[in-house]
Amino acid sequence: MKVKICGIRNESDLSAAVSAGVDAVGFLVGQIHASPDFILASTAARLARLVPPYIMPMLVTHFTEPEEVFALTEKTGICNVQLHGGSTPEEVIAVRNMLPAGAQIVLGTHFESERDFINVMEFYRLVDGILVDTYDESTDRVGGTGIVNDWNLTAKFVQECPVPVILAGGLNAENVSDAILRVRPYGVDANTGTKNKEGATDPERCREFVRAIRRTAFDLE
Repeated sequence: MKVKICGIRNESDLSAAVSAGVDAVGFLVGQIHASPDFILASTAARLARLVPPYIMPMLVTHFTEPEEVFALTEKTGICNVQLHGGSTPEEVIAVRNMLPAGAQIVLGTHFESERDFINVMEFYRLVDGILVDTYDESTDRVGGTGIVNDWNLTAKFVQECPVPVILAGGLNAENVSDAILRVRPYGVDANTGTKNKEGATDPERCREFVRAIRRTAFDLE
């Protein structure tokens, strides 16, 4: 069970996530929609250089224009990209062609009903994974909403989707075990659920989150 903590903004955030034993960390660069967690490309570049071996740094962006996305990978030195702004298949193909061989692309999306599954079918052959998040229309947040998505709906998508599915949306140490048991995703991703009241990534919250995931994954084996 792969674990990513997103919304890393500084060295202490990064240390909290890495010390907890995550598999990946997400740096938000290239903002269009509302979010308090976006950082400069130069900051992401500095932090990415501090990520230890065997932990994947992931560039998370709202940008969809391929040249703009590629420019962010050049500025940050991060070639693994989570497209979280509503990219078209043509844009994903263009991004893929610009990235180095072996670079990972994850498509962020959200569902309101099973009818929405058809919207991502064209992406199956283009991406390495699909992250199912939640959208908060009232705040214009396409991620980091703290809102749990419909796990029953996402579980149906996992059964149909031929590529790895990452579950996001309102996950924390208290609910992630239930989420994993119901959805059976390839991995999980958290942001707000690992932060404290000041908005910083909290070491203890991260440890509890990862611990709950590892226990649940062990029980599934």
